[in-house]
Amino acid sequence: MNVQNLWTDRKAAVAVEFVLISIALFLFLFFLSDLVLRQAMIGKLDRVSYSVSGVLRERIQLFEGREELQQNDIDAALGLAKRMLKDMTESADLSQLQMVVEELHFDDPVRLGDTSKVIKIYKSWRSGSGKAQCSPPQPLNQLTQLTPKGSYGRWVPLYQVTVCLPTISWFTRLTSTEQTPTMSSFAIVMLR
Repeated sequence: MNVQNLWTDRKAAVAVEFVLISIALFLFLFFLSDLVLRQAMIGKLDRVSYSVSGVLRERIQLFEGREELQQNDIDAALGLAKRMLKDMTESADLSQLQMVVEELHFDDPVRLGDTSKVIKIYKSWRSGSGKAQCSPPQPLNQLTQLTPKGSYGRWVPLYQVTVCLPTISWFTRLTSTEQTPTMSSFAIVMLR
């Protein structure tokens, strides 16, 4: 058999093409299922961040009417987030779950027609441990335009809850430039 016959002989061409296409299809399905699992976890983080922010906004019923947060409030909220995620996904590693909670309070207006928003208190609280740094997409003190004026003529305080968890997604690890890519979700709520 000479070299010319190797190039023109097509006896195993279908088998070789089948193997190559099967490998490509397997890789595509692997990354597609990995991406679906990643998006499902982000959806769970969305539910947790919104639920925790809803609990924190209920200051009158749950926190003796105290508007300002304390570190033990954030630690309790992180414990709640871990329990919620554990109920949704039993196999999740929550040892590196992190939470950042920001609060923003404004000075009361001097007179009824006063539309100036003067920041009285801006605090950022952190809870949880992990290698990656958890941070909100935009600090709450840059989002003062979101607060409405309440029925008593004062600006309503805001809370922002950000929940972060390192990703286990192969797709994200291959496409991300971060050393430890994280999934995160945030929710902004007004105080009641």
